[in-house]
Amino acid sequence: MLIHINVNNIALIDEASLELHENLNILTGETGAGKSMIIDSINFALGGRVPRSIIRRGEDYALVELLFENKNKEIEDKLKELGIDQEDEHILISRRLSQKGRTIYKINGQTVTRKMLQEISSMLLDVHGQHEHQSLLDSSKHIELLDKFGGKELEGYLLELETIYDDYSKLEKELEGLMGDDKSRIQMIDILQFQTKEIEDAALEINEDKELSEEMKVLGSAEKIKHSLQEAYDYLSAENTNSLGVIGGLGEAIDAMSNISDISDEINQIYKTLQDIEVQVVELVPDIRGLSEDTEYDPEALFEIQQRLDLIYNLKRKYGDSIEEILEHHKKLEQELDNLQNSDKKREELSGKIKKLEGQMQGISSKISAIRHKQAKEVSQKIEKELHELQIENAKFQIKVSEKDKISRTGIDEVEFMISTNIGEPMQPLGKIVSGGEMSRIMLALKTVLADVDDIGTVIFDEIDTGISGRTAQKVAEKLAIIAKRHQVICITHLPQIAAMSDYHYLIEKSIDNKRPNTHVELLDDQKIIEEISRLMAGALITDTTLENAKEIKKMATQFKGNL
Repeated sequence: MLIHINVNNIALIDEASLELHENLNILTGETGAGKSMIIDSINFALGGRVPRSIIRRGEDYALVELLFENKNKEIEDKLKELGIDQEDEHILISRRLSQKGRTIYKINGQTVTRKMLQEISSMLLDVHGQHEHQSLLDSSKHIELLDKFGGKELEGYLLELETIYDDYSKLEKELEGLMGDDKSRIQMIDILQFQTKEIEDAALEINEDKELSEEMKVLGSAEKIKHSLQEAYDYLSAENTNSLGVIGGLGEAIDAMSNISDISDEINQIYKTLQDIEVQVVELVPDIRGLSEDTEYDPEALFEIQQRLDLIYNLKRKYGDSIEEILEHHKKLEQELDNLQNSDKKREELSGKIKKLEGQMQGISSKISAIRHKQAKEVSQKIEKELHELQIENAKFQIKVSEKDKISRTGIDEVEFMISTNIGEPMQPLGKIVSGGEMSRIMLALKTVLADVDDIGTVIFDEIDTGISGRTAQKVAEKLAIIAKRHQVICITHLPQIAAMSDYHYLIEKSIDNKRPNTHVELLDDQKIIEEISRLMAGALITDTTLENAKEIKKMATQFKGNL
């Protein structure tokens, strides 16, 4: 539901804020006051193409913000798919256009592309009266709308078909990979055999490269290590020197401390620590000597390690960044090789499985198609009845269900809404209707029938009262009230019958501020609603009679809504 509009620097509008509500929101005002600019501002925010002249004269930019309340899980999931977070069940859409022509679109503060914005906005609201943003004109969505009338039975069949179709698509892709001429297959077998043998001959082991790198590091520094170990051994043991050495010095120090170790705890602790150090050093010396004797510079071993590491590096360059990835790639190569070497048998197996799934899909699609044809007939009759009530007396409406060349996830059917508005005219796709007022009434009829199944929360009707009056106007008002029971409706009108049906009524007025025209929006109270309905009935001259008539029209509208 659209709950707030903020407009800055759009044509006549300096700054306008509009708090909207659920059910039926009516906008009225004098001709030229800027009513259409509110709808134009919404279209602007939704990515509609506009000239830079839409920016208010003397200003650097135009900005429109639309705040929606959203509890629809499907829309929330779509936002996540686009990498956008929804906070507190609100979605803020904004568009800023500068005089230089630069446009910035944002959803919840995050900059997005026009396409991303339109993906989300098409799920949030429909604008009728213009050809943009009309979901019912998009034939690709007609099958989805019809299916919503199919109930749980159709839903169950569609879920079953979707599962089978996913399996079918995987098998088809696998079979496609096995197809091709024999020459190409033999060439690919040769390549795969070479690659698998290359990896197999290497006999790789996990972490082997790391261990070899450590070993090479030691062998490469063997002389330096041996010299340093020998030097450390000499200093500790004093075996090749005339000095006492570290071990001898520790012994002398321990003897000296033994004479005073019982005088205090602090001295005794030092004495014991020296004893511990002597034990550790004495145990360490043989290890140092042994390591020194075992360390030898071996250029042949060093060369072999280098060769092995070079082999592993080359394999990494071809097949993966680690030994684990190389071995995993080897498994895939073996599978591909097995598929190619046994391709005839594999093709036969896959073809059999695919044929079986095709039979299952055909059976389910037939059941789905039967339900669609039944629903198409019933819904078409309901929509046609609505069109006749809206004074399109000669209208014929048909939901055309035809068969596609191939089964898809939705079955074998194509669905398109078809219409003829005059006697003798052929049925044609709904999207080819061009009359603004006629299109709005057609959309109103469709929305009335689809109200219970259409998920789009907000519907905007502009130009809906073009060319109508009297009984037709009353019917239009009643249809709007019916739709507004389950959807938020925003409607601009000049007709008192429609205005009287409002749950919330806004007056759009133009004033001169600082020698410049400006548009203002006011939410009317009960008294002002009666006055505005009177103005719509009688023009500038409002009398007691027109006021009484306005009260009567409002009372009748309230009674009609109360009976819904």
